[in-house]
Amino acid sequence: MKTIVILASGTGGHIYPALSIAKKYISQDYKILWIGTPNGLEDKIVLEPNIIMKKINSRGIRGKTLTKKIISLISFMQSIIQSVLIFKKYKPNMIFGFGGFVSVAPSFVGYIMSIPVIIHEQNAIVGTANKINYYFAKRIYETFPLSFNKNNKKIIYTGNPVRESFTKLTNPEHKYKNNKSSINIMVMGGSQGSMFLNKTMPFAFSHFYNKNISIKHITGQKDCKTVMDKYSLYQINADVISYSDDIGSLYEWSDLVVCRAGSTSIAELSIIGRASLLVPFPYATDNHQVLNANYLAKNSSAIMLEESDDFVENFVSIINILLNDSKKIYTLAKNIQNIFPDDTTDKIVNDSINYIK
Repeated sequence: MKTIVILASGTGGHIYPALSIAKKYISQDYKILWIGTPNGLEDKIVLEPNIIMKKINSRGIRGKTLTKKIISLISFMQSIIQSVLIFKKYKPNMIFGFGGFVSVAPSFVGYIMSIPVIIHEQNAIVGTANKINYYFAKRIYETFPLSFNKNNKKIIYTGNPVRESFTKLTNPEHKYKNNKSSINIMVMGGSQGSMFLNKTMPFAFSHFYNKNISIKHITGQKDCKTVMDKYSLYQINADVISYSDDIGSLYEWSDLVVCRAGSTSIAELSIIGRASLLVPFPYATDNHQVLNANYLAKNSSAIMLEESDDFVENFVSIINILLNDSKKIYTLAKNIQNIFPDDTTDKIVNDSINYIK
């Protein structure tokens, strides 16, 4: 049985697409060796017993103090040695990196050891790790067109892989077929929650008549009680939860999703076909969330609303427009469903196996 290495750690934005691909490889009888870091979310997300999990001492370097940069460089050297030892033991036939600092050392080692390296970039602008990994990779998959800003035969525009279960949810044609005077709105802040959305949305929703809007708000572990109290203060009957293992059911319920502009959330909205109001995280590396959201907004596939002093005023205006124009919600849902290529996971897996040694 041939072995494929998956390199993904940190946030759900790296891990969920990697897991979708890993499951597809497993279904085709490949062995998966997953390399992560001690502090990533992969231990909570990657629960498949037939995935071998290994950790390396890799740390990010951008935006760090001089002392932390030195520590990160030492960790990078350690991760090179760790990668060599792991590869000598498991003898992988291909390495698949999903960006992030965890991917650089193993990709470099794979290149030196003549193990085929392929990579996937999730965002509209390529991250630092994949800028480096580009030179080691035989094949590159990108979620957004021209994120590498290169016209190169080894780059393929594929979109971002998502969980297969999302393909079974109600499509826009059936979801939005009835003109409703009310909207089901889900608020979510990504895999680690959003302090801004948690602080702002209860007050923003207080401007509406309760019967026009139903709300489900995923807060993250830290702020759940505080957000619940805020909704109670404004006498809003919102369903406030810290986390959900069944996000598919929440998407099924939702007419409109208010969320950050991470690539995984966008890919999920696209495969399902749900209208969205994207609030990009302003401190994301390379401003990638603004660029992600802007690509969709320019293509009439989502509404982008950046954090600002007049956020609530703008939000209220947008929701009032949508309440009075149900066709607008359907158009947003249908457009986002058509903006990325179809069958992303299958395309990536079927193409990538050509590079297995």
